[in-house]
Amino acid sequence: MAKKATYFIFGITAILLLAYTIARAHMLSMTHDEASTYLNYIDTNVWQCFNNPKCWGTANLHWLNTLLMQPSVKLFGVSELSVRLPNLLLHVVYLVFSFLLVRDMQRPFLVTFAAFLMLNLSPYLVQFFSLARGYGMLCGWIMMSLYFLWKYIDTEKNKFVIGTFSGAFLAVMSNFVALNYLMALTGVFYLWLIYLLFFEKKADAHPAYKNELSESLPFGNKRVWAAFIPLPFLMTLAALLYRPLQFLSKGGEFLYGSNSLFHSLKTIVHDYLQSKAEIYFGKETILVFACLAIAFTVLATVRATHQFIRKKQDTRTAFLLAAVLILLGVIVIQKVQFHVMGTNYLVSRTALMLVPLGLLPMALCLLLWENRWVSGLLIIIGIFSVLHFKSLIDFTHCREWWYDIHTKDMALYVDNLEVEKPVKLGVHWTYHPATMFYWKTGELNAIDELLYNKEIRNDDYFDYYYVPLGDTAKLHPSYVVEKQFGYDWWLFRKE
Repeated sequence: MAKKATYFIFGITAILLLAYTIARAHMLSMTHDEASTYLNYIDTNVWQCFNNPKCWGTANLHWLNTLLMQPSVKLFGVSELSVRLPNLLLHVVYLVFSFLLVRDMQRPFLVTFAAFLMLNLSPYLVQFFSLARGYGMLCGWIMMSLYFLWKYIDTEKNKFVIGTFSGAFLAVMSNFVALNYLMALTGVFYLWLIYLLFFEKKADAHPAYKNELSESLPFGNKRVWAAFIPLPFLMTLAALLYRPLQFLSKGGEFLYGSNSLFHSLKTIVHDYLQSKAEIYFGKETILVFACLAIAFTVLATVRATHQFIRKKQDTRTAFLLAAVLILLGVIVIQKVQFHVMGTNYLVSRTALMLVPLGLLPMALCLLLWENRWVSGLLIIIGIFSVLHFKSLIDFTHCREWWYDIHTKDMALYVDNLEVEKPVKLGVHWTYHPATMFYWKTGELNAIDELLYNKEIRNDDYFDYYYVPLGDTAKLHPSYVVEKQFGYDWWLFRKE
């Protein structure tokens, strides 16, 4: 296919995906964790947080997300879109670098496009690019980091090492869970350097390296100097995050997760399937997809190792092996943390980075396998990715904080009631941050200041009370139903 037509199809696909996340960012009610970040940190000097334990009472502060949110709100005013704008920008980063990665594998258009779809049509991943959290941001930075790792392996130009570890650095500053990726990346990078320096036969040496032997730096060749490039990034992170990690550890913030690695995988699969979790293969759908994920990972590992032994000069195969080793490294690091440090395995949103890290080796394995049946399988997976994603397109809520689907609608409904003002509104604690966001930002003018209550009050203090279905029986008898929002959300008024 002509290059212009190829770029056009990829471009249109990327624009449609970005338009989808922009629409969601504009239309979705603010959610619990997003609102908490805004309320607690919008006026905070986050540069001072590295030594301030008050910033780290919980893991809600995703540092880079907050840093970028502040000027966005100042420039464009307070709105769902401006609060979420940094994540939309990182969706662009993810789209661009995932495209560049598959394009550089130099395979036919159809399989390349299928690999691109495979990497970009995970419904759960895409949701986070329209939310003001650090999870989606770190995936964007990781994709950038992996692209520059590929460029370094392919060209051995040290400037790409800077790009690799810049991406990893920014991923960690977006969310500390990316430290797992940074450790795995660092290990794989130095293993690759050791291989190049001590095990690669000079006859098989990289062409770029051969051409530059005569231009080696005084204290060693370029490969030796590449070993020093990650150090400033690692030392800076160690200096910045030593105390925040201490504060979070003391607060038990690293205990969130699962005590089973397989259960961790099942949560990732369930988040990918969402409402289809019992559709494709009945009640065994999650198990089947989890087993497929393991099978494809094993296949990618075996294939990458075999091809690397056979074709050491094929840098694409070397990068596939590196991607596999990074994924396996993250898994091993989690195992060590679980058994040595007592932390749990990543689940759901904390495991989001495992989506691109897991999909990339699978996609590359199939993409680089020059076999028509394998190419056909990749195209089928691409088609399935489109159909599955299309079936889960949604402009009303996100999977992670589903309970805030109607919070904005409820708050505006109460604010517009033709009753005596101001109105005393009570809300279940899970809805409190999002409701407070709209109250603080001036969208609710007829509602009195909101009170935080961890438990449902059993008196009739509030004029209106917004609670989930399971807590309606706890209300004072004087409350009657005012309006039902969806199935599980009820607004009561005091008679």
